[in-house]
Amino acid sequence: MKWLIVNADDFGLSAARNAGIMEAHRRGIVTSASMLVYAAGYREAVKMARLMPELDIGLHLNLSEGEPLVLGHKTLAGEDGRFLGKEESRRRARERLFDPDEVEAETEAQIDALQQAGLKVTHLDGHQHLHVYGALAEPISKAASRRGIRCFRAPADKLVPPGFDDAARLSQVEEYAQATFRSVPVYARARMRSTESFGGVALSGRLDSEGLLQALRNLPQGLTELMVHPGNAEAESGFSGPDRRREVDALTDPRVRQALKDLEIQLTHFGKL
Repeated sequence: MKWLIVNADDFGLSAARNAGIMEAHRRGIVTSASMLVYAAGYREAVKMARLMPELDIGLHLNLSEGEPLVLGHKTLAGEDGRFLGKEESRRRARERLFDPDEVEAETEAQIDALQQAGLKVTHLDGHQHLHVYGALAEPISKAASRRGIRCFRAPADKLVPPGFDDAARLSQVEEYAQATFRSVPVYARARMRSTESFGGVALSGRLDSEGLLQALRNLPQGLTELMVHPGNAEAESGFSGPDRRREVDALTDPRVRQALKDLEIQLTHFGKL
């Protein structure tokens, strides 16, 4: 049997991203979304989530960009009180330079914000997959399990398209996979589980209808999470550009829904695990 969770990342990032996620859920195959706490579109995303009770909600844990919820971090934040950015945060995580108590406190604060907003939080993943880097799995899993979260993302991509030759992206896929393999036992000790398979890193920026249909045809047996980033375009290029709308169009394509039926793939979400 093949089961598929289609999870939209960055819910709450902006109004444009929120609109795309809502459309991809209501008209398409998105079953879950991971929310960025206190990003620009966060309050709107909370209101939308309340209007879409069938959309499963998780935390898109942010430890790298913008402002933390907890004040006074010495290792997670710089002198200006803001997170350190993608590359510096990854470096510090890999080199185990973050204070685990700070990571645990920040994780708890972000989970609490969602739960106090009245949302049921079923799963956790990391903005830029930071939750599997270095020694971060230990404090993150402690905070998550204490708050009743039992599922996490294991971003070891098994849906790399045949003939895929983007060397930089393949290196990224391998980096995430190695970090995942090291972190999975830590999350398991906290009685947290992930899907058996994951896809979406190699497909990022390439997820049109044909790419999605090919991914579905290559879906392995068991339970898979497909990471997507639907939204309306906010820029002429880059990650907030036309690729976001292309994903909405793919996720709402009637051929995709028919393919799920033909391939006997059942949609599900983390809340059902």
